[in-house]
Amino acid sequence: MSAALKLPERRVIARMPIRVKVEYGAIEDFLIDYTANVALGGIFIQTEKPMAVGSTFKLRLSIPNRQRPIDTVGVVRWIVPNSEAGPLIPGMGVQFDKLNPADLRAVQRLLAEW
Repeated sequence: MSAALKLPERRVIARMPIRVKVEYGAIEDFLIDYTANVALGGIFIQTEKPMAVGSTFKLRLSIPNRQRPIDTVGVVRWIVPNSEAGPLIPGMGVQFDKLNPADLRAVQRLLAEW
């Protein structure tokens, strides 16, 4: 096998290095952090205390040049723990769940304008 062998990209949707404010968690315990990147299907939240894979929570994403934030549900799909981050940013990959059509278009516009 050649050292130049390239493995196929697992990611179907490209991520853009967009940093926007995100609020998430339960009603009584909302956290505020920032995204490291955004994709059509979800975001990576930069945090030193990621939730467990499979966690479902309320999510509010503030989009520049949009009056109201995106309110949806997120599901943690993967994490980079602070203890294992090394050259990577600690945090969690979050998939959007129940994103309404208007909010989906707002994410599409954000990605297109970036």
